[in-house]
Amino acid sequence: MQLLAEGGGKILLLNRFKVLKKLGEGRFGKVYLVRDTRNGKTFALKEARDQLFLNQLLNEAQNVFLIDHPHLVKLHHYFISRNGRKIYLLYEYCDGGDLKEFVEKKGGKLSPDEALDILKQVAKGLSHLHRFGYIHLDIKPENVLAQLKEGQRIWKLGDFGLLKPRGYSGILDVKGTVGYIAPEVFRGEIHRSSDIFSLGCLLHYMLTGSHPFKADNPAEELRKNREGKVEIPKGLPPGLEKIFSKMVKINPFQRYRTADQLLADLKKLG
Repeated sequence: MQLLAEGGGKILLLNRFKVLKKLGEGRFGKVYLVRDTRNGKTFALKEARDQLFLNQLLNEAQNVFLIDHPHLVKLHHYFISRNGRKIYLLYEYCDGGDLKEFVEKKGGKLSPDEALDILKQVAKGLSHLHRFGYIHLDIKPENVLAQLKEGQRIWKLGDFGLLKPRGYSGILDVKGTVGYIAPEVFRGEIHRSSDIFSLGCLLHYMLTGSHPFKADNPAEELRKNREGKVEIPKGLPPGLEKIFSKMVKINPFQRYRTADQLLADLKKLG
């Protein structure tokens, strides 16, 4: 299993996937848009070479391989090199970009109706994870991806690298994104309602163009996020304001405990 060059400068991964372009790069490694030479389908292929992240991606693969839902980015396969030094995760390719790009193209914020529609879709995917006994722990605009279907965007929650099982009791290394982390996570405490808080921060971003802890410098943003006090955006319809307020309670036991509970109230809004 290796990168190899063919005539014309074409690059294959795993002797099978033709690299079309690089989609991104993070701490773990790189993500490529690839075409399967066996069936012509396109995928997003996540590659990790750094030994520090091999176990993280292996855990990601093993946790989500059997999880399938229309509002979760689907993992189709994963591959481990013979020497165990590389791992590749083959995800469905979401051709509609991420939520951050979408909000920026819309002028920096969405209407309450638009935000509510996206929130419902992401919450449905999260609900499926919660039913399987998992906590996502990395909900943010860059991890909400759209797939274009008949002119519509189907929104999906992706990037399961920080996924933890409910009841996880190991040492928690906080690796989420400041601005979207539930305050109890900084204390090493996680619940399914920690995801609900992050969803509330995501809703704040959609409505205002920024997460709720925006400050002049990163240290102040971190301090505010640890504290966890969220101001409700102005001009929300009363029903949505009430839901938002419950999503971002500082006390995790005063929030919606699961995405299912949140969805029950979101459905009442129509």
